Amino acid sequence: MDTKQYLRHFVALLHEQWELALSDLSEEQFYFRPGDRANHIAFTAWHWVRTEDNVVQFALQRQQTVWLLNQLDEHWGLPRLAQGTGMPSEEAHALRLPSVADFLEYAQKVWSSTDRYLDHANAEELSRIAKVVPFGEIAVAQALGQTIVAHGNQHLGEIWLVRELQGLTGPAV
Repeated sequence: MDTKQYLRHFVALLHEQWELALSDLSEEQFYFRPGDRANHIAFTAWHWVRTEDNVVQFALQRQQTVWLLNQLDEHWGLPRLAQGTGMPSEEAHALRLPSVADFLEYAQKVWSSTDRYLDHANAEELSRIAKVVPFGEIAVAQALGQTIVAHGNQHLGEIWLVRELQGLTGPAV
């Protein structure tokens, strides 16, 4: 298995798991916070999908993000460029999305864009050095592994835990 196949496999699995973790949530479950300092699922999901959108579209391809192409900042009344990193807790806890379904529609567009990028990424592209904030100049494969696969799984684990704390089903093992 080469690097591209590896990334395609784990990114596809990750996207599938994210959809599974979010698709059956009610609005109440989407915004449940298990503690005063904890974020709700909606914020965590928004943060990670916005990060994937920013990294793949903007940082790696220098293209406009799905977020901006669809003017979701304006339609949803959310930050134009920020994706939650360093956001004060009060703002993160107050963040609201139109609905789980609307958010998943955005996420699926981001995931499709990532899939198209990976479909065309060859070994030369994956070894290309790109600037990815806050990591600096790193190989594209590292950017994808770090900001999508590793970071995405970290936040997916948080979401499964918050689901469990609400008495919902967790991931199939």
